[in-house]
Amino acid sequence: MATAAEHTIVPRARRRVRFIDTGEEGFRPLVYFGGLGTDLGAFDETEFASESRERLQLRVISVERNGFGMTPFDPSLGYGDAVDDVVSVLDTLRVRRFAAVGISGGAPYAAALAAGAAQRVLSLHLAAAAAGPLLASCGTASVLYAQPAHLAADPALAHEWRLLTSQPLPDLSGLYAPAYLYWGYDDDLVPVEHVQAWRRILPRVAALRGYPGEGHDVQYRHWEQILLDVAGLGSGRRHECSPRRSSPAQ
Repeated sequence: MATAAEHTIVPRARRRVRFIDTGEEGFRPLVYFGGLGTDLGAFDETEFASESRERLQLRVISVERNGFGMTPFDPSLGYGDAVDDVVSVLDTLRVRRFAAVGISGGAPYAAALAAGAAQRVLSLHLAAAAAGPLLASCGTASVLYAQPAHLAADPALAHEWRLLTSQPLPDLSGLYAPAYLYWGYDDDLVPVEHVQAWRRILPRVAALRGYPGEGHDVQYRHWEQILLDVAGLGSGRRHECSPRRSSPAQ
């Protein structure tokens, strides 16, 4: 089994960028974005399926975000800087084309990368995906993440929360790669309105995968389905459901 090795590069003079790479030459690259406030260790939560990932020949690259793990916090940085970091890592690794996977609060980062490097994206996969500013109107998310005392104790988390809840979703009109959406019908942290918001801005949704009776952990419960989709082997119909509250705009 390949192990995700940690690396650092200095794409700009002002700071170092830390990332992991499972490193299998010839495998399809998958750029992974963990949830809100997560460091490089978030990827380890998916490696219960490492045998499936390797059988499908998927190589995972994940870049640590501003202020988490061992990456210093810089309050001046935003989504564009995160995209620059990822592109710098990919260029250093000589990775031209890749799939992007965003989990929960990491989804807007994956979408920003897809918007900024649209011609390089093989596919985009958004699981339990927070649609940016909609989080501000979700009471459960605010209780968990927006308590003033909690945010005051963690400036990096406070900064990422402000980005998520204030910055609009990126313009994805130039993305022609297929997109896949995964969500739990009973997710009270990122409810179905978020799925509808993503559908409105994605030009090509290849599959909707809704899971009745499930909550904000579909990314782990159905990680192997995500891997199949990244590998281009997932059925466009399997598990496909329409959001139950109202039909998203086409």
